[in-house]
Amino acid sequence: MARKIERIVWHTAAHGRDGQVFDTTAAQIDQWHRERGWSEIGYNVVIRFDGTIEKGRDPRKIPAGVQGINETTYHICFSGHGDIAPLTPQQLESGIQHTIEMLQKYGLTERFLNEPDGLIVMGHREVNELVRRGLAPTPTSKTCPGRLVDMAQARLLIRQRLTAPPAPVVGYDSQAVGELFQGLRQVYSAAAKLKLPEDAMRFLNQFRKQPEVDAVIERWRQEGDK
Repeated sequence: MARKIERIVWHTAAHGRDGQVFDTTAAQIDQWHRERGWSEIGYNVVIRFDGTIEKGRDPRKIPAGVQGINETTYHICFSGHGDIAPLTPQQLESGIQHTIEMLQKYGLTERFLNEPDGLIVMGHREVNELVRRGLAPTPTSKTCPGRLVDMAQARLLIRQRLTAPPAPVVGYDSQAVGELFQGLRQVYSAAAKLKLPEDAMRFLNQFRKQPEVDAVIERWRQEGDK
């Protein structure tokens, strides 16, 4: 039976020493958790300093992230130590995007938007608020995902991304574009025969090799045949 996910929880790997933080891997966390006697890494994904997402525990399995609510939660862990250093810009961007994807995957987007105080996206430490509300059994003394990780700000950024208007669709005259790109290809062919300097050829070639060029020209030709 598929798990019913109700919340997405952010964590820190708490991997730091003497003011320095480390770019923790999912493999390292997996080793730490196995050394505790666990079957495998407790988190579902780990987000590295450069924003790379590494897979952790299969989300179809019950994770190990917040005692008492693991059955209904999805867990994102960020490399480093949130008490020592904030998330890198790449981590924050990747975390926001992945959280949005999980909200959509598990049908939580409307709840997140309609319940601003619902802690649908939460930091580990915020389980104490769930305990206060009678929605979780076990409090924590942890600061996870760290004192330097502002969960209210993270939720605001996620909300802004979800409610932003779609980018406008820019129309174009396909015939004119087709003629332009075909002309560019002809210019390149002529330039090649003239043996222009390498810099000039490189400049022209950047237009010739745009991936949409052939598609636009083909579409232009098809429309001309109608």
